[in-house]
Amino acid sequence: MRVFLAIEIDDYIKNKIDETQHIIRENNSANIKYVEKENIHLTIKFFGEINDKQIGNISEIVQSTVEKYEEYSLKVVNIGAFPNIYRPRVIWTAVKDKNVSMNLIKELDEKFNKIGFKKEKDYVPHITIGRVKDIADKDVLTNTLKSLKKEYYGKMKVEKICLKSSRLTPEGPIYENIREFKLGDKL
Repeated sequence: MRVFLAIEIDDYIKNKIDETQHIIRENNSANIKYVEKENIHLTIKFFGEINDKQIGNISEIVQSTVEKYEEYSLKVVNIGAFPNIYRPRVIWTAVKDKNVSMNLIKELDEKFNKIGFKKEKDYVPHITIGRVKDIADKDVLTNTLKSLKKEYYGKMKVEKICLKSSRLTPEGPIYENIREFKLGDKL
């Protein structure tokens, strides 16, 4: 089963991101595979194909780690692209907080590495909103992204993180929660 760990994004921010996707779609002819509104999330770690035993080990690590963290707020701001807005392959929104997400992600990544998962290199917290497949006019897309660079999508409370499965279908991925982990919850 394909599995990843994520922070779910609230509906208000998802709606704002959906509006941005429509603006990008209307203002250029690039072939972009947009993330469906219901699938918008902040990936903490993508594990790929793993088995039930690995899911159990991951769950133990996540539970013992998140119980040390309290709920916190994060802001979703700006438009960016990997590798950059002049050669966009992935279009994303940035995530800002008081380093809580990065501290949590780094701690989890260290622990996942000890059970055989590769450490993330240069992780940038972001929410993917689309993947660029082909660009007819790169300048038009770049200018559209520049015009959206200072967007503010909102502030949300992070109360839990979710272990999710991802099933790929011809219509797009289907995500389902395997387990939720509430921050500060000592079982």
